[in-house]
Amino acid sequence: MAPQGFPLASLGEVNRDRRVLNYAAKGTFDLGASHRFDVSVFGDPAHGLLGPQRTSALVRTDTAGFSELNKYGGHNQAVRYQGTLGAKFLAEAAWSRADNTIEEIPSVNEWQVSDRRVTPNIVSGGIGSYEAGNKGVNGQYQAKLTNLFDAAGAHELKYGVLYQNVDYDQVNQRTGPTFITPVGDRTATGATIQIISDPTYGAIYRVTRANLNATRHTTQENLSFFVQDTWRFNRLTITPGVRYDQQNLSGVLIQNFKLDNNWAPRIGATYDPTGSGRAKIYGHYGRYFAQIPNDLSARALSADAGIGADYFDAGLTHPVPNGVLAASTTTHYSIAGAGADTIDPNAKSSYLDEWLGGADMEVARGFTVGVRYIHRNIGRVLEDVTPFPIVAADLGIPGADSVDYLLTNPGPSTPTAGGLGASFENPVHKYDAVEFTFNRRFSEKWSVQGSYRWSRLWGNYEGFYRDDNGQSDPGITSLFDFPTNDPSYTQIGVPQFGYRGDVRYQGALGSGPLPLDRTHQIKLYGNYSFTMGLNVGAAINLGSGKPLTALASNPNINYQNGGEIPETPRGEGIQTVDGFKTRTPFQHTIDLKFDYALKFGGARRATLIADIFNLFDAQTVLDYDTWTESTTGALNPNFGQPTTLALGAGNQPMIQAPRQIRVGVRFEF
Repeated sequence: MAPQGFPLASLGEVNRDRRVLNYAAKGTFDLGASHRFDVSVFGDPAHGLLGPQRTSALVRTDTAGFSELNKYGGHNQAVRYQGTLGAKFLAEAAWSRADNTIEEIPSVNEWQVSDRRVTPNIVSGGIGSYEAGNKGVNGQYQAKLTNLFDAAGAHELKYGVLYQNVDYDQVNQRTGPTFITPVGDRTATGATIQIISDPTYGAIYRVTRANLNATRHTTQENLSFFVQDTWRFNRLTITPGVRYDQQNLSGVLIQNFKLDNNWAPRIGATYDPTGSGRAKIYGHYGRYFAQIPNDLSARALSADAGIGADYFDAGLTHPVPNGVLAASTTTHYSIAGAGADTIDPNAKSSYLDEWLGGADMEVARGFTVGVRYIHRNIGRVLEDVTPFPIVAADLGIPGADSVDYLLTNPGPSTPTAGGLGASFENPVHKYDAVEFTFNRRFSEKWSVQGSYRWSRLWGNYEGFYRDDNGQSDPGITSLFDFPTNDPSYTQIGVPQFGYRGDVRYQGALGSGPLPLDRTHQIKLYGNYSFTMGLNVGAAINLGSGKPLTALASNPNINYQNGGEIPETPRGEGIQTVDGFKTRTPFQHTIDLKFDYALKFGGARRATLIADIFNLFDAQTVLDYDTWTESTTGALNPNFGQPTTLALGAGNQPMIQAPRQIRVGVRFEF
């Protein structure tokens, strides 16, 4: 239901009706004792009836934010072969295919308009950006051989190959009619519009986003192969190996963008200090290359062609000329990604290195304790960047109002432009953790396992997904869209153009705990089986809250979106309705599970199931709205509230889900 104070609260509870058909089938075929085939099909095709399919639909003034999910979900098929080729060779092969689609139909085909002249902002018109028929098909072929032999110990040598082909059609639309841009082009989509107060003209109608194209067909081909040995002699086991990954991406304008020569070494060792199998000391190092989704092909290897433009009128017929001071800027038209990205010929794949080491020991029969250390570090990042500092567009520096991207591995050597003394910095993402574990195997009717982990996730680069503002654009996030070491932002932009925050807090100056940092995590799971057939399970999860950082809007005319520029170093905290906090509250959840089997003879039985989630109905705040501005120059009235603007969620409450009870029956025969 809509929050109190919003017009749609008068509707009371409103159903979000989604109908999902889940199906699954599996067949196994044995060809003698040495060859086996498994065939499985499963899927979840679904349909969402016209209604508040988006949470943001209920914080409108009317039901224009309702939509229909015409279809979503997908179908999957897989065939797997396992066989024995003599006494020393094992073979595996598999084929799989996944087909997923999503198509949303807005209830109203009008421009989405947000009136920033009032608080809270009033949003009217259509739903804005929506997926009008995105479809992805992923096919995989893989084969693996295992060779057993002796040579100074026992060896289990595995080698295999994986080929993957992905087709992805992106059909992203915006509600409302097309219109003419200030330079005479007709858009392919509708528009997302903000109404901004202006002392001279009363109001300016700002198109924060529209596109000159809407449909992109993309493909990618991936080839991987690996060799890994498991070498056992005496109490020591060593697992050396290497993996090769190659990715070939194609968009509308650029085909065959190849990311190759990705050699990933891995090595591990395990030692049994007692020789009894009751203890082990182990260590491992591995390099892992990222597989980039086709979103990069759709946006960076095709023409994203997103525009920003200002108009004097609500009908978008009288554009504000560049050079006129209106809405606190003299730049009133900009285009980002008019063509495909420029590709750095030396650009290489992102990768992560991982080191871990630890020890486990059985201290009593069936009871094991352990400790381990984990370190992960992103060693190289693939991202798109622009050479001009943010302030360059407002200063009228030639070329700065047209955002052209370079797909590269950003760092201090990445070129910049504008003559303002700005530069890029190295992305940093480091994770360290120490974990203590214990595990009692099921015996004498009960089992228990648990862990405590202390961890630290630190740096200035989150990764392929931005948890602080909800951006999911792997390889092309906005974190390094502009030079991060940019003194002109505060020296010129803040006093002259009213900027907020400091873009240098996106770089080394702002390094700190990243949004997914969780210092303390405790997990405890237990199960007890009564003689009369009742099984009871419990799960306790405790964890630190997320670090909080105030985020202003990006003032560039082609961005204007909130949740971009930090106002302090990461994790410095914000003022919330619950007081000043550097993190959200400590989280705690207790769940229970019950099952009881009724036997009907033979293999037939019915199992009664009951699950209780959040047993004590905890209402912990999961997140606060950290955006100081909802757009440039418009203060966010919900800053510090337990809500979020991320992903356009429309002030969705961020409170722990209330107690939920699920009951069911499982039949077996």
